Amino acid sequence: MSNIKQELEKIKIPKELHERTKHGVEKAKLEQRSNKKRKLYKRFSIAAAVSLIVVSTLTFTPVLAAIQEVYDKIFSSKHIDDKGVRTAIDLGHGQALDQTFYDEKHDITVHFESVMMDDKETKLLLTYQSKKTNLKNFYIDLFEGDSSINLIVGNEQKKSLDNVGWGSRYYDSKENKVAEVLSFESIKQYEGQNIRLEIENLTIYDKNEKHNVQMIWPLGFKLDKSAISERETVVVNKDFVFEKVTYKIKQVEFSALETRVIVTGKDTKLMRDETGMKYRVMSKLEHQFLNARRFDKKYGYIVDDKKTGVFLKSAGEKVEPVFSKGEVEGEDDEYIMIFAPVKDRQNCILEVGNDFKIPLTR
Repeated sequence: MSNIKQELEKIKIPKELHERTKHGVEKAKLEQRSNKKRKLYKRFSIAAAVSLIVVSTLTFTPVLAAIQEVYDKIFSSKHIDDKGVRTAIDLGHGQALDQTFYDEKHDITVHFESVMMDDKETKLLLTYQSKKTNLKNFYIDLFEGDSSINLIVGNEQKKSLDNVGWGSRYYDSKENKVAEVLSFESIKQYEGQNIRLEIENLTIYDKNEKHNVQMIWPLGFKLDKSAISERETVVVNKDFVFEKVTYKIKQVEFSALETRVIVTGKDTKLMRDETGMKYRVMSKLEHQFLNARRFDKKYGYIVDDKKTGVFLKSAGEKVEPVFSKGEVEGEDDEYIMIFAPVKDRQNCILEVGNDFKIPLTR
């Protein structure tokens, strides 16, 4: 242990790591909830501790492990939009990748950190950095950008994977380095197989304009069981009335990455206009769910503790919504509310405003 301590003491951890709570996330999103048009959103932020590049020259394995533990705290910090990712990292979920790819054309070094998933979603954690190319406005935007992520298994044809929610991105201006969590459909079915993921095209947002950088960043690995967490589904079928609208809680889904509460109601169904085109309006329950959402200059969309909303309570603790998954949809008549993972799946209560508490049991 004394050797480890000596080596750790040699490493100059940037001052920003100890003050990261004082540094912010410069983050801006342009949103317009409409079936015809949504403005592009951009999210800027700073993750102070991303500047540990000095450790790449070290070969002392315990020290590298210790630094990796420090680095992991970036992805488990409050700067990450998705509390499910933060919780999963803290609990040791995920498969370590530790692969580096150099994009020579654009002078970008990409490091693939880890991957984790359940049967609904995959999270890929990576960083990219450059000495020459300013990455401030560079995004891997699978949601509304020109970026995509593709899957190749053996000799199978390339498959483009759908996004799930927005994902998370943080930019360190000092190191010109980006930490990103990509969120896309589950690849759980390929457990035990050698697969290849290809990130295609970077999306550039500059002065509310969008264009792209054409590139392909490859990642090959064998999908290990350690990357996968199981999902438990509990059928509930309970009715409650909120603002004169009757809703039915169909089921609750638990995994290491999230908790999903699936509901239906008169105002959760798809509507049709005079031409027969389908569209969705925001239900009263969704309005209540988003009522507690607040934009913070440091951390983006967070919970406003001064407002009522929709929360879970598990083992006596409040479980926060995951607002970065606001675009996840279910069946045509469903509204899905997504929360962080819970500690006690047998003791969950849905709290709607101040007046409604519904036990989420069979």
